[in-house]
Amino acid sequence: MPSTNLSLTLQQADTVLSRWLKCDVVCDQIEALKGGMINTVLRLTFEQSPFTAVIKLNRDPDGSGLQSEYMRLDYLKTHTRLPVPTPYHYAPADQAMPYSYLLLETIPGTNMAQVDLAPKDRSAIERELAEALIDLHRHTRTTYGRIHEPGVVSWAEIFVPELQAMRDNVEEKLTDAVLGDIDAALTHAAEILTNQGPPTLIHEDLWAGNIMVDRGEEGWHLAGLVDPSGAKFADVECELAYLQVFDTVGSTFFDVYTASHPLRSGYEFRRLFYWLNTYMIHVWLFGDRSYIDRTAEVARTIRSYTTGSN
Repeated sequence: MPSTNLSLTLQQADTVLSRWLKCDVVCDQIEALKGGMINTVLRLTFEQSPFTAVIKLNRDPDGSGLQSEYMRLDYLKTHTRLPVPTPYHYAPADQAMPYSYLLLETIPGTNMAQVDLAPKDRSAIERELAEALIDLHRHTRTTYGRIHEPGVVSWAEIFVPELQAMRDNVEEKLTDAVLGDIDAALTHAAEILTNQGPPTLIHEDLWAGNIMVDRGEEGWHLAGLVDPSGAKFADVECELAYLQVFDTVGSTFFDVYTASHPLRSGYEFRRLFYWLNTYMIHVWLFGDRSYIDRTAEVARTIRSYTTGSN
């Protein structure tokens, strides 16, 4: 569950920096960063190279989520050209540091959710993002699954159980009518998702808060992508649907992307299952009325499509 309000003292910051750099380090400043929805995210400033680092904190003592993020970032830095931050150091909680933490390279600029971009700048960023993902999505293998696991040959075998698990997580937050629509959608999910693309390496959490942008002399540009919380080999439609679920990208992105990676027939329907999963995750984590309404709407739409086709 979210741990976005944790605090860090200067003494604790000194401790984590000194452990990482293996010498005495004094932290001069701790600055809260916006955009984190699960972990507390802070920027640390200190008087030796590299002079700044980002730290993510989580109250989970063993820090399995942050440790997994370290492994994903290290894999992406080693095997791809995706502009993600270098992972510096990870550690579970201990006596000197009450939270598990992950130290990361600082990406310049700010996240896209924090700036009001002119159409020209948004178009430039969408173009750069499309080019970055075209390169990322060239990385494929023969099985679906997490990057450090053997995987399976059926995408539905991975994604449908995720849908079912999330449906169970939100059961007490939704009405019987909405749950009935979700259950009806789930009965068709495996069959519909047998139309699968090749196992493709994806970031999986690309929304405005995880897209870093920076302003140069010629305007805003893409600076980096953070928090690849679900980096895995998946059907690439999972990535594309997530980019659309919150209107993160528009026509410029898809014009550039589909010029080399055309959409498969039926994508507009299949993406509804990814949207359903995303909305249920947000109901589970945050319980906002808007996500409850969106969950109801997309589940009802899927049911109407499947009813009409049978």
